[in-house]
Amino acid sequence: MSIKNLDFSRIIFYIAVFIVVVALSFSYGLYSATSNNWAFRTAKSLKSDIKIVLEESDRIFNSNPKHFLQPAHHNGSGVTINDKDNDQDDLILLSGFFDDNNEIRLIRRNGDIVARWTVKFSEIFPDTSYLQEPPATDWNIDLHGTVALPDGSVVFNFEYAGLVKLNRCGDVVWKLDTRSHHSIDLAEDGGFWVPGRNFYDKGEVSHFQPFFPPFKEDTILKVSANGRLISEISVPKLLYDNDLKSLLTASGEFFNLRRRWDNEIVHLNKVAVLKSDIADDFPQFKAGDLMLSLRMYNMILVVDPEIKTVKWWKIGPWERQHDPEFIAGGKIIVFNNNTYTTDFGSSSYLSSPDSPRVSNIIEFDPLTDKHKILYGEKSGQELMTKYRGKHELMPHGGLLITESEAGRVLETDVDGQVIWEYINRYNQDEVAEITEARAYQENYFKLKNWSCEIDTIK
Repeated sequence: MSIKNLDFSRIIFYIAVFIVVVALSFSYGLYSATSNNWAFRTAKSLKSDIKIVLEESDRIFNSNPKHFLQPAHHNGSGVTINDKDNDQDDLILLSGFFDDNNEIRLIRRNGDIVARWTVKFSEIFPDTSYLQEPPATDWNIDLHGTVALPDGSVVFNFEYAGLVKLNRCGDVVWKLDTRSHHSIDLAEDGGFWVPGRNFYDKGEVSHFQPFFPPFKEDTILKVSANGRLISEISVPKLLYDNDLKSLLTASGEFFNLRRRWDNEIVHLNKVAVLKSDIADDFPQFKAGDLMLSLRMYNMILVVDPEIKTVKWWKIGPWERQHDPEFIAGGKIIVFNNNTYTTDFGSSSYLSSPDSPRVSNIIEFDPLTDKHKILYGEKSGQELMTKYRGKHELMPHGGLLITESEAGRVLETDVDGQVIWEYINRYNQDEVAEITEARAYQENYFKLKNWSCEIDTIK
């Protein structure tokens, strides 16, 4: 076709139509984003789904469990330090990812496995209709919160997806299809205190204005010894009813209805009960009171679960803390993550091995507001975990610390020297996660023989 036969008016018309369509599409995209309408949500959801498929493909096809892996921060594998002068009869309960599975292990200090419980979410909870976002595979969900009982059974959380009790041989004794998470603390009546969560979808009534759904409401669950849900206390409601709403909104946030956030109001990450044997050390509290950790507000508080009263609260000196515990002498100890996910130039939940190692363990006196660092401020005591982290005060005065991000458990003596260490090595460059470690005296267990037909004792 020659140039003189071209219909320039038609070409100009098509170009104009194209420009108008592009302009309208762009304008509607901007409008959709600002109004958060169905078109924007659908496009965003589609983009998110495509991203998930691309990111999770190796997990879906069981080729690389990267959800559980992080860069190695320490050398060695398995038990790397074991001071023979220390009590070798202690048993250590480890919860995490071992041999390409979620697993709970009870080991001796030399690393020998006494018992193990390999768990698969899809087998224990085949019906996931109670979950808003069920895990795509067994490699998309963690264990977080585990306790062992004297009869050799274990109780644990699938993170945000269910509470389970297994007997010594791995059979399900009971399961609770609830969004339990983070921690489990033994109640003195034989039951359990566990963080829970409810999800409110867009359009549902909000009882916590200026927060509007969709949002996640963290709760306190009391569960009986036989796995029955006894009570549930809303943490946001607890704060609102105790005139602490202002703490939740003192963020500079405009609370625009179209604001973007992670849908968590408080992020509860621990419920700890004050036991009767040390309750007299805390004259301001009583046995049965609960200590809560609210990560988003760098806040720890103590509440009476019977009358739902906040007795005490404190923000800092910890930052993004985990696992506060009552200890003898009227003190509390806290795993102080002491960092944010955006620190050191990274938005990742994981820090690089060369990031400053600033996490520590704090002892705090709620009567005097005085605190000191028990571990993490001296040379050789460096810790780093941007998220998670557990600790336990040992009878000899040292600490058992779970450095989750490093796939590491360490025990210190009273002087802060490492006397036991375990590294959950996955490959040359990576470790697999350990979400919790607990120490038990061997006489805690009633069992004399741990053998089981489904298990092999090393």
